[in-house]
Amino acid sequence: MLNNWIFIDDFKELWIKINQRGTKFILSKFNFLGYKRTISSFSTNFQHANWWIIPLLKERHNLLITGDKSKGYEEYISEKYFNSPNGKLLISLGCGAGNHEIKLAELNKDLQIIGYDISEKLIDQANRKIIERALTNIKFLTMDVYKIDFEKESIDYFLFNASLHHFKNIRLFIEKKLKPSLSEFGLIIINEYVGPNRMNFSNDQIEFCNRCLKKHVSLENRKILGLDTYKDQCYRLGKLRMYVSDPSECVDSESILPVLRNEFRETEYVSLGGNILMPTLKHIAHHFVNRNESELLTLIDLEKDYLKNHSSDFVFAVYQKR
Repeated sequence: MLNNWIFIDDFKELWIKINQRGTKFILSKFNFLGYKRTISSFSTNFQHANWWIIPLLKERHNLLITGDKSKGYEEYISEKYFNSPNGKLLISLGCGAGNHEIKLAELNKDLQIIGYDISEKLIDQANRKIIERALTNIKFLTMDVYKIDFEKESIDYFLFNASLHHFKNIRLFIEKKLKPSLSEFGLIIINEYVGPNRMNFSNDQIEFCNRCLKKHVSLENRKILGLDTYKDQCYRLGKLRMYVSDPSECVDSESILPVLRNEFRETEYVSLGGNILMPTLKHIAHHFVNRNESELLTLIDLEKDYLKNHSSDFVFAVYQKR
């Protein structure tokens, strides 16, 4: 509808958000400053019901990346990539509350880690955590990443955990900011959404998700979190709503892999899926936290079939400077 700028689904999603998070959250989006709307999207006082909260899916991603469902990617990259005596500095851009970076700091005492994020609230949380853990090899700073000037070839590792898809003009960002500052043989490590810009999924993908939802998710497991209503379809995301909600969300996500593959050597690539699981489980994922495993396994198998002919929306990958 209107060249994907607005869908009827946008009004359904608005109604859900108002009932789940209140009018105060909705009013926070009426701000001319885009970065303020972005910051408001990362509220930490709301219980989300999205696919990433499901333990079985976390274990599955661990298994795909590390070969061990109980081993996270932090331990994996520490063993495989951070044992070089030349690797001394890791920069995480868009670190949020710093959970992944703190785990890396605990695993790699000789590695210096700096995390940057635009949200002062999240950075404060991250810094409180490192004080509690008495970590001296990590710090977090509130900064606009676009305004940071890194010294040439000064950084050994860049980490992006669900953050690179928030950066605009990916080609310029990687060519002008990341590549020059990366040391010889330095690495860029991503655990990322790399699907369509603004999550503007194709009709084929949404129709497949709808069939999965209606046929393989029982009615009781389609009840939306916090509401006395049931999910009857997977919602389309209009570009206008995405921009108003968070102007940085998936702004140039589909450029991530082509640019990285053009500028660097891809040393590792793991397809994590999400094409079907993410849209299907949105608002109802809480039903699958340590229960209803049979339905979840069916959805996983259906996504596997879908990915035989489609590229993955989420990936783990490592790129090395040539």
